[in-house]
Amino acid sequence: MSRVRALLTLVALVSGLGGTARVASAQPVDPYAPAGPTAPTAPAPASPEPAAPAPDHGSEAPQDPYAAPAGPDPVLSERVAEALVARAQQLLDGRVFLDAKQLAVEALVKSPHGAAAERARAIIHAANQGLGLPEDAPRTEPPRPPAAARTVEDVDTSPIQDPTLSAPPVAAPAEGRPRSTRIAATVHGGLYGGLLGATLGSLFSSDNPAAGAVPVGIAAGAAGALTAPMLVDRLGWTEAQVRTVGTATVWGGAIGGLFGDIADLDHTTARQVLVGATVGATVAGLGGYAIARDHRMTRGDVALVDTLAGIGGAGGLTIGMLMQPAHTEAYSLNAVLGIAGGVITGYIAAPLTNTTPRRMLRVAGLAAAGGAAPFLLYAAIQTPTSAVDERVTGVLSTAGLVAGAWLGFWLTRGMDEGLDTPDGKAKEPDDAPVALFGRSSSGRWGLGGLGIAPLSPRLAPQPGLALQLVGAAF
Repeated sequence: MSRVRALLTLVALVSGLGGTARVASAQPVDPYAPAGPTAPTAPAPASPEPAAPAPDHGSEAPQDPYAAPAGPDPVLSERVAEALVARAQQLLDGRVFLDAKQLAVEALVKSPHGAAAERARAIIHAANQGLGLPEDAPRTEPPRPPAAARTVEDVDTSPIQDPTLSAPPVAAPAEGRPRSTRIAATVHGGLYGGLLGATLGSLFSSDNPAAGAVPVGIAAGAAGALTAPMLVDRLGWTEAQVRTVGTATVWGGAIGGLFGDIADLDHTTARQVLVGATVGATVAGLGGYAIARDHRMTRGDVALVDTLAGIGGAGGLTIGMLMQPAHTEAYSLNAVLGIAGGVITGYIAAPLTNTTPRRMLRVAGLAAAGGAAPFLLYAAIQTPTSAVDERVTGVLSTAGLVAGAWLGFWLTRGMDEGLDTPDGKAKEPDDAPVALFGRSSSGRWGLGGLGIAPLSPRLAPQPGLALQLVGAAF
């Protein structure tokens, strides 16, 4: 029995030493701690949850969500502006002025100082001429900060405006209508009103039509001159539109009056001519109104029609001198055909040209001078018993009209090509050498500056300076 107890005691002792070893391995004991009763061992803390992995931003730097966006790429902006200008030029060649101007303005806003900016300004100028819009000095704006330094408040959200106009092209009130438009409306309104009044006044008396035609025509002309500008202001029309209708009434009235003379071969009365002129002016005026509503013609187009119609009418009369017809009404028929041919030719050729009134004024003047010069010869060779003098004069006058018109177009061929200046004038080449008097390659002489240049050692052995007084480029 004692052996059994000793064995149990040995087992218990071994079990206690194992438990102590396990506790020691679980929590190390400080060997420098003071000896004493063993403190109860605290339970081991629970292992913490694994921390969530931090987001990997890679190599990107932190972004400020409130920072202003980076400015546009200037190279890309210039390419976009060049594409817009190219398309605007195509629309301008097709006489779609409004769309061409809009694209040019967008190109100018996209790249205001790039290579395409000058072409955009030239297209805007040409489109304004085509639309009949007046132009003032370009608007000046304060310098804006660089795109990268702008804040939200600096962003311009206003609609795009044409920088070549002082204000958007809106319908101006009566006092704001350009003076040239009011003058054109006054003149054409007075002419048509006077013609209509004279026709109505001629119906008052068959014995003396002039007794009623003169006073009524004067009163109606004054009324038309006063009311036409008011009507134009109400419609908001441009000078080109007014001239389109006015030209139609003038040449329509001329053709109608000539037809009134052709209708009666025996004895044509003034009343017949007035009635025909009034009918022709009214019908042609309605056609001009339909054309003017669509902005189909510019001031230069109307001037071209006027010039060719006038040359055609004068040419028809001079050809009649050559023909020496049996009835004088043949002169009227020739004039009708000439006027109609000139109007049709001008209307067809106008979209293919870029004429201006100042150029057509010079062409018309040279054509008139060429056609009138042979009549000085007629005064010297005129004989009452022969028609040869009239035939010779007619041939020379017709040839003078054609030659004068050709010379006018040739001399003014470069007048309307310079769209790179604000006034539309051709830009003269400035390639004359520096000298007191200089001649450019275009043949234009002008005063320059004093030029001092070193003497060439090949021309003069001594060193020195030379004062250049005259220089020329060819």
